[in-house]
Amino acid sequence: MIYSEILYSKKINDNLYEVAIFFPQKPLPGQFVSLIIPGEKEIPLSVTDYNERILFLHVSSKIYDLIRDRKKILIKGPLGRPLKLTGSSLLGIAYKDLLYDILYILREAKRKGIDVKVRCIECDTKEFPKADDENADLIIASVPKDMISSLPKEALVYVRWVKMNCMLGVCGVCEIKENLVCIDGPLIKVSEIVD
Repeated sequence: MIYSEILYSKKINDNLYEVAIFFPQKPLPGQFVSLIIPGEKEIPLSVTDYNERILFLHVSSKIYDLIRDRKKILIKGPLGRPLKLTGSSLLGIAYKDLLYDILYILREAKRKGIDVKVRCIECDTKEFPKADDENADLIIASVPKDMISSLPKEALVYVRWVKMNCMLGVCGVCEIKENLVCIDGPLIKVSEIVD
């Protein structure tokens, strides 16, 4: 855990803020961090980007209200299982603002020379070309729980609907069909969580 200096924050839309913090340890694609509000709560957060010791997070207005007056925040991580970016193509599927859950993965894949395309449902991104089909070596998605069954069975879905307490696999609260999301995820293969 580290107290990280908040470098800046800016409003993206009515319910979303970008927060940039100093963070010396680069997370790998697929990992997440945890915001700790001492004595209150611990909140898992997806990484939006990382560049030269600056960690970028997108947080809801509710979370932003918890940190808006702070100069430093307590961050635990990186956490979760990193995703190996292999192959020549990657498809990202996202619903609305959930695009931010997979944005770091998409950006890192693009930096590695992987052909990245996105299918955005009720969202828009000019950063990546639109996908016309689901042909890709790797498919990642962040969609609401009720949309998971519509995803390809081999896709990896960002699991965000479970409660995570310890973020270390000790308490078992985040278990879904023998997968501990905090250590086996947050990306879990659709076929492992959907019947």
